[in-house]
Amino acid sequence: MLPVLALLLLAAVCWVAYNLPKEYLEYVPKSMRNAIHKHLRARPRVVRAQETRTETRKFGEWTAEHFNYPDIEPWSDFDVETVKPIPYRPFRWGPTYPITLGIGSMPWNHWIELDNQYRGTVAIRKQRTQDRGDKAHRTQPGFMAQAEECLSEICSFLAKRYPHCFSVTHVPYDATIQETWGNSIDGALAGAVASITNRITGDVYNFDRLRCEEGSSWNPMKYAGLLQQDDLAVMVEDENGEYRFQAGSICTAGFWRLEDKIGCTLHEIHTRGKVPQFETKLKFSMERFFQKQKVNAPVQRNNYFFQIDDQLSWSEHTNGPEDMWDQATKGPAEGLSRVTDFTTPRPTDSFDKVWFRTERQTLRRLPKTGCILFTIRTYFHPVRDLVQEPGVPGRLADAIRSWPEDVNEYKAGPLYNDVLLPRLDELHAEQIKKGLVQLDAEGEVLGRAVRTYPF
Repeated sequence: MLPVLALLLLAAVCWVAYNLPKEYLEYVPKSMRNAIHKHLRARPRVVRAQETRTETRKFGEWTAEHFNYPDIEPWSDFDVETVKPIPYRPFRWGPTYPITLGIGSMPWNHWIELDNQYRGTVAIRKQRTQDRGDKAHRTQPGFMAQAEECLSEICSFLAKRYPHCFSVTHVPYDATIQETWGNSIDGALAGAVASITNRITGDVYNFDRLRCEEGSSWNPMKYAGLLQQDDLAVMVEDENGEYRFQAGSICTAGFWRLEDKIGCTLHEIHTRGKVPQFETKLKFSMERFFQKQKVNAPVQRNNYFFQIDDQLSWSEHTNGPEDMWDQATKGPAEGLSRVTDFTTPRPTDSFDKVWFRTERQTLRRLPKTGCILFTIRTYFHPVRDLVQEPGVPGRLADAIRSWPEDVNEYKAGPLYNDVLLPRLDELHAEQIKKGLVQLDAEGEVLGRAVRTYPF
């Protein structure tokens, strides 16, 4: 009887593993998780269809789905001069540092977020697009359809969400010509997006004309990247079930380059980037999430870093010249440091030189091609401004002290911790003295358990 019960329990857990988001597996005992992994590896290389389809599909194959993006609420009084960046503060109280996917559902109205940093960020994106060409934007051969869908969806979202700032035109719909069909936001009968007018910058992009003028150099990701503030990465499933970075616009990454990661799998991107504990804590959950994500379930996540200069697009002080950088050493390639003025960065001696860098990322599966569009918006602030907010100095210091050694190295902690932590402790004590932070009878900060992540 007992062996039968054990088999039934394992079968139930495996069903959960196959049908629910993988972050829930963090709560499954390690020994049982290993059995689940073994069970899933033994399955045929077929995944369930997305949405309500009952047929199965092979890896790397996708049949376009009928999907209507939920109605978008127009932000009719949006003012690009006055709307402040959303104050994401995705650092948690210690003593433990969670290494998980950390995903949550994405509100449909908030896929692409704009604010009063728009003009400056788009100016950077334009300059880097002009200066760096296909080192800033690229679509791999064979993935033009995915890039076109990304551009179309972004254009339509901007026009619906920010109607005073953007407007689009469409080609006439022809039921016999799929290229004329509209996207999930406007609807198929609206026709494909033909052009977009950006009233903030004055730019007008007529895509039909641009396709003709640019010919083989036409790249939809170039224009998708010039319309908004996010970096963009298009992930496409290959015949082995792995997701590869096949198209993108990367202009403000700061510490990595498109040319090093384009064409790579999720595994290659994260291992070459030396992401801490990727193999043991993230790989399985991440790869399963990508395989199972549905078109009606976009997600978002946040992260944070620090740097010791104010360069949003590329931290040359930390990395050295961009075109001489080597991702394996995270500095100038071997031999090149001798022909540049670059010297290995030393720990900063000034609190005012430390900048807080946080990313808000979204992942959305697009219905026509099945690709996953990964958006990366970077918010960038001097730490000296951040710590004026009640409760931030103490929480930030506690979060930094919770980093495991490998995370501390990954986040370049040795470059700033010696000046950052003492000052955060001082400011935390000052906020307690002023009554901005309250302590309970045991000396713990009141309200720390009710804070809403990632704010």
